[in-house]
Order: sequence, then structure tokens, then C-alpha cells
Amino acid sequence: MSFILTLAVNDLARSDFFYRHILGFPVERFGPAAEAPEALIIRQNNIGIMLRPASVLRQSHPAAFEHLGRTQFGAGVSLDFRVGNLKSIARNLQGHMLPTLYELEDQEHKRSEIWLYDPSGYLITLCQEQDG
Repeated sequence: MSFILTLAVNDLARSDFFYRHILGFPVERFGPAAEAPEALIIRQNNIGIMLRPASVLRQSHPAAFEHLGRTQFGAGVSLDFRVGNLKSIARNLQGHMLPTLYELEDQEHKRSEIWLYDPSGYLITLCQEQDG
């Protein structure tokens, strides 16, 4: 079984830059169909996160977006990622002056975390397990 989570984003180029260059994730450009607008996909094993422009999704599925204007994207959604290079990502975030919500060092569970929002308002938790 595979799983793809589709998220609406405000600005595909900003999301591409954020996930590819700041977080260092393997982002693929993806055209769902020959004439369809471009999307982005982040894959890990049998799981994918597809990022599609909100305007495209709204046009394709107006009923699903009918009440979405009441909240911003990402309300109640948390995307948790295990990473192996948290310090490098932290330097990228600082270099681009992107704010973080929390930076946690959990010695009891031997893990470090950074919490932040992506350009469309989705809560991102980056976690690195500590050796030993």
C-alpha cells in the first residue's frame, strides 16, 4: 500500500524553495496529467506529500474548498519529519531569517526537535534522534 497526502499551498515556488533548499528534502516536480498544472511531491518509501496550488485545487474541486476560507491552510495539521541533519537545517533557517516556534533538546528521549511553519501555514516538526 502507498499513501499520498495532498496539500494546498499558496505559492508553489515558495514551497519548492522552502522544502528543497532550506529543509533539504528531495522534492520532485510532477505533472499529474499532460495539460495539468505542475505540482510538487516529496516521497519517502511508500509515502508521498503532494503540494498543489490552492487555485488549481479550488478550480478542480470547488465543493471541497467552499468553507476553507474560514481557516488558513494547515489549521490542525502537523507534519512530522525525521531528519539526519537538524543542525544544518537550523543554519539554513537562521540564514534565511525564518522564525522557529521551538527548538527542543529532549535528553530523556535522546532527540532534538525544531518546530516551525511552512510558507502556507502548515506546522512542521523536524526531529533528529540522538545516537547512544
